[in-house]
Amino acid sequence: MVIAALCTVVILPAVSAPPAEAQVQVGSTWITEPVEPELDIADGELLLDLDEAIAIALKNNLGLLVQRYQRSQSLFRIDQEYGIYDTVLGVSANVNSDSRPSASQLDGALVTENETITGNVELRKPVASGGEFSIDWQNSRSQSNSRFSDINPSLRSSLTFAFNQPLLRNRGRGITERNLAVARLNSDMSLDDLEVQVVDTVQTVANGYWALVEGLEQLKVAEESLALAEELHEMNRIQIEVGTLAPLELVQSEAGIATREEEIIRVQAQIQDAADELRRLLNLDERSFWDLEIVPTTSPEISRVVIDLEASLGWALDRRAEIDRQELQIETLVIDSRFLQNQARPDLSLNVSYGRNALGGDRLTCDRPGEPSIADLFEPCPPEYERTDSLDYFSTLGQFYQGILGQVFEGWNVGLSLSKPLQNRAAKAQNRIAALALDQGRLELRDLTLSIRTEVRTATRAVETAGKQIDSARVSRELAEKNLDAAQKRYENGLWTSFQVLEIQEDLTAARTREVEAITNYRRALLAYFKAIGMLLDQKGIELVDDAETDS
Repeated sequence: MVIAALCTVVILPAVSAPPAEAQVQVGSTWITEPVEPELDIADGELLLDLDEAIAIALKNNLGLLVQRYQRSQSLFRIDQEYGIYDTVLGVSANVNSDSRPSASQLDGALVTENETITGNVELRKPVASGGEFSIDWQNSRSQSNSRFSDINPSLRSSLTFAFNQPLLRNRGRGITERNLAVARLNSDMSLDDLEVQVVDTVQTVANGYWALVEGLEQLKVAEESLALAEELHEMNRIQIEVGTLAPLELVQSEAGIATREEEIIRVQAQIQDAADELRRLLNLDERSFWDLEIVPTTSPEISRVVIDLEASLGWALDRRAEIDRQELQIETLVIDSRFLQNQARPDLSLNVSYGRNALGGDRLTCDRPGEPSIADLFEPCPPEYERTDSLDYFSTLGQFYQGILGQVFEGWNVGLSLSKPLQNRAAKAQNRIAALALDQGRLELRDLTLSIRTEVRTATRAVETAGKQIDSARVSRELAEKNLDAAQKRYENGLWTSFQVLEIQEDLTAARTREVEAITNYRRALLAYFKAIGMLLDQKGIELVDDAETDS
């Protein structure tokens, strides 16, 4: 995984084209340990801007690390499926020796002894058409004390070339490479899943960041409200001391102070919760960073974005990883449907083979004088008449291989084999299920497209609404400030009570609270909008780099 230095994120005042090139590269290779980031720490405070938070999360977020494992596994599955074309070499050797009592005097010995040594080599190579080439080389050496063994010891060898090709079921590259094609599509889908995970991580971290910012801003509002209540309480105390105000008014201002202190306690708890959630998303080491106070340095104020709805819809349908993933899923279902259609066909195979054979060894003959009689055939050969046309072992091997490569002791075979279940119910049912799954996948794509269109329209409306709410909240806050000034003057002239002033102060606090919420809500609405149109990573300067393919 490679993460470059972040540049300042700039949001254009009008979104009319995809943002410029990305500055952050997020690789998909998995890592096993979180990265210890270089952070700006001063006086027990962690100074953190939004871009740094996102960069740290992309390196350390545990959910993203899990997704990277899945991405790397999907690439290894492609290598696994290439194993369909692996050449298989088989070698076997065997030595066999046995002795048994003779059942006939014709054997020439009371005990018949046989010894056989075999050595075979087989080579098989699948091909894309669904067929298989094979070479089978079989060798044996046999020796026996039986008189019926004319060649003893005997060497036998056969070399056979064969090819088997399915003609209907399992024929063709598409059927042969079905699992490989599915593995490739699954790998592409895993990359889309990784992108979705990255987008969700960026949005979640940014929302967590703005939750902390909003909490800190709300704390400032609560502290300002407390300061107003304390100021009113001090004015009441002075007026009571000079006798111009009833003591009951002091109770009203004290109640106002207690209410505001309670609000500060509540907001402080929210801030700690938001900070802990942000620490969790960043996966910071607990011993090193969890005791530090996080101080956000990115201002929530931002320029307004002008949105073109039609262009936004076009970008969403073209760039959303969810749509690309569903289209890849449909391609997978198409492959499955074609495969199962093929499996419903009869199993018709062509078998072709060609081979050569050789025989070698020592021939034992009985060279009796004159013409042999029939009785001589059943009598052992006298030793003085035995003659062996023997060759040394290496010469015999030479004859042996010459018989395979030179002499024509050959054979060939061409055959067809056919099989088919008469009802074929399993194949027909699987074929129908695959067709239904394909139709379902296409309907799911249509539903997803409709959902994304709705999401874009909703997100666009949310951005526009949040922008208007900022303007409205700002006007409301300004009017509340003027109203408080007027109320304080009435209070100073004895026309209003402390209770009335406190109510106006609460109105101002509420207006300031709504303004803070409107500003941070605009930030969240922008995140949702850029996610909806598939451009959140571009807007944040993030580029997804698939370096796992190189590493695997």
